[in-house]
Amino acid sequence: MSGPNDADLPYGAVLLEVLKPLKGIKKVEAYLEWAAKHYKNPKQHEWMTTIIPYLSIASYSESPPQPSITFRFTVQPVHDNGLGNLHGGCAATIFDSCTTLPLHLVSKPGFWQLTGVSRTLNVTYLRPVPVGTTVHIKCEILSVGRRLCALRGEMRAVTEDGKEGPLLVVCEHGKASTDPPAEKL
Repeated sequence: MSGPNDADLPYGAVLLEVLKPLKGIKKVEAYLEWAAKHYKNPKQHEWMTTIIPYLSIASYSESPPQPSITFRFTVQPVHDNGLGNLHGGCAATIFDSCTTLPLHLVSKPGFWQLTGVSRTLNVTYLRPVPVGTTVHIKCEILSVGRRLCALRGEMRAVTEDGKEGPLLVVCEHGKASTDPPAEKL
């Protein structure tokens, strides 16, 4: 999943070219695959470097009115807050990225193709998430318009057999579109 002269371009530009022909969940899967490969390069250290390898798609729905993706994630020692639990900043980073990805389920040229920028990110921590815990992160589009959208995420512990436990962390995420008009893409 790379193109010519990838080393000469910012990783975001390369990623946009890789994802451009894809639609829906295929776009999200390609992003996760590309990012996992890209972030293995020690020169490409980004916020998500220690998160992407432990993130996978558990389920998804492209159906309106609220398309959603549920991710599976296992908290590692590198995500620790020093007290044996998921660091709050790490949880916010996970939500920032994961709640954005369902936008790929509705994007098209000129409409959320670049997934926008965050305006607000409100994370509420309800219970600690110990290192070693596997969680489901359900992310859904509450509302999406031409310029603004509202996204929601919730994190719940999940057992090996897939049973979800109590709500641990919730997130409300507001974004603004940065897409140029479709004819300029």
